[in-house]
Order: sequence, then structure tokens, then C-alpha cells
Amino acid sequence: MLLDLLLPRICPVCGRILLRGERYLCLQCLSEIPLTYFWTWPGNPAEERFSGRVDFVHASSLFYYRDESPYKNMIHYFKYKGRKKLGAYLGELLGEKLLQSGNYVDIDMIVPVPLHPLKRWKRGYNQSLIVATEIGKVLRKEVCSSVLIRKRYTRTQTKKDVMQREINVSGAFRIRSAYMLKGRHVLLVDDVLTTGATLGACALEILKIEGCRVSFATLAFAE
Repeated sequence: MLLDLLLPRICPVCGRILLRGERYLCLQCLSEIPLTYFWTWPGNPAEERFSGRVDFVHASSLFYYRDESPYKNMIHYFKYKGRKKLGAYLGELLGEKLLQSGNYVDIDMIVPVPLHPLKRWKRGYNQSLIVATEIGKVLRKEVCSSVLIRKRYTRTQTKKDVMQREINVSGAFRIRSAYMLKGRHVLLVDDVLTTGATLGACALEILKIEGCRVSFATLAFAE
């Protein structure tokens, strides 16, 4: 196509020009994604990061995020380079894994980790909402981005240690429309699971609602 000649589509992992029929990753990179298989693994490392900190049902991530791995570029392109369709595609893959596992069939609602309005304005979109939307399509579950809001602007977590991350997000979230959550099993969705501080802070707010249960899902798991 003429558009592909003028603006060739590039694989974010290896940098090769995508061929016709290749969607967002080249076929080789797609086949070699470092999948975690956490959705088949009770007590997996994602669940260990929340153990003893917050009550939860399940936790899963799609692939391993390693500093030395070119696969980390998928998150970078999605989060900072406007590659929303790439993020949506990865969200679809994650949703398929969660569905196949059978562990997420009793989810009632999917809630993305919210961005502060200023950060969302700067970025132009909430990457977690994009992932949550695709998971919702696969699981056929309601996605609600209005019940949990970020009431305080927080600085990036990237260069903070575990304790600093906990402090940074403490009290940053607030429940709105609590009646929508009562007695429901909520799947919290984010792009990357690092220490679990952000997802944990969100879960603690949700768990204040009577009868709520929480599970977690992220695209990447940072080692």
C-alpha cells in the first residue's frame, strides 16, 4: 500500500519493516514473546508481590519486562509514542489468556488504573483503559473507568524504590459511585506490574466497599 511506502510500519521489538499480513509485531517477534504463563500458575510471582499486603483472588501478567530485553519497547511505544493500537492488540492477547485459564469467569467488572486528569491531558489517553477495554471485549465483561479516580497528581514511579512508591501513591485514589462496586469481583488493570504499589493502593480503596473482591491483570511483569 502507498501508506506503507510513505510511513512504513515498524516492529517495535526488532525494528524490521512489517510485511503484509503482519499486524503490530513481526511474526518472529510475536512467536518469541517472553510469556509469563502466570494465568496457569497458582502462587505465581505476580501474586507473590501482593501477598500479605492486600487481599486478592488472582493476579496475572502477559509477558516479562526486562531492561535488557527489546520486548520492553512494546510498553515504551504504547505508553509514550502513541501506539494505541499496539497496546490494544496486547490487551486482546492478555484477555485471551485470562479467558483460557478459566480463573476470571466470575469477574463482574473491569476497572483500569486511573490517570490524573493533567497526566491524561499530556499523554492524550489512559493506556490502562485501552488494555482494560480489550480485555473486556474478550471476557465480555463491563469496563468502568468512572468508579475509581485519581484525586492527587503523583510523580512517575519509574526511579523510585519500593518504599518511595508506596508513599507516592498512598491516598492518591478515591472511590466514586460506591454502590456500583458493592458485592462485586473487580479486575484491576494496569500496563506494568513492578512493585504493585499502584495496584495495591487502588485495591485497598475498592476493598473498603462491602463484599468486594479484587483480582489484577497487567501487560507486563517487571523483573
